[in-house]
Amino acid sequence: MDLRVTAAGEDITVPAGTTAVIGADSAATIKVARPGISRRHAVVKYDGSHWVVQDASSRNGTFHNGARIQFLDVNGPTTIRLGHPGEGAEVVLTPVVGSGRKTTDPHSPVVTAPASAQRTRVAPATQATAPGNVDPRLDDLIASLNDTVKSVKGLTWSVWAMIAVTAVLAVLTLFVGIVGN
Repeated sequence: MDLRVTAAGEDITVPAGTTAVIGADSAATIKVARPGISRRHAVVKYDGSHWVVQDASSRNGTFHNGARIQFLDVNGPTTIRLGHPGEGAEVVLTPVVGSGRKTTDPHSPVVTAPASAQRTRVAPATQATAPGNVDPRLDDLIASLNDTVKSVKGLTWSVWAMIAVTAVLAVLTLFVGIVGN
């Protein structure tokens, strides 16, 4: 069972048994370049019986029906939002039984003719653990750690700024107290 992903005006078919990354990164399978979208925002995987969408430790979250999710089973047409529960980028995930496509090379994308303003393409297959290849979950982990480090760096600067403001206020309070006497 393949998965049709509709996002940013594009329809992409992800073949069963593969993993696809949704995000702002130019290397993402499904590219959604918008403020608030992490480079590797979410991942869709086929677990052998159904599709699962997983937040990839994104900074602003992945949402379904207004609730932030970490994992979500995709058993039918499912709409998620990236970055904000109401105004985030909309991504529609639809499982499809047999896309009817035929290819001799499972690693080459199949591009079909565009329908109106939308492009349709098949995501390149990435096996979970092919011999000699790096496990794609390692890439997911690295991207997640990079996003976490960026968040911590941002938090560190925020903490230092708060300490500096507190110190300035303390000095001003002492100065006012001394001048007032």
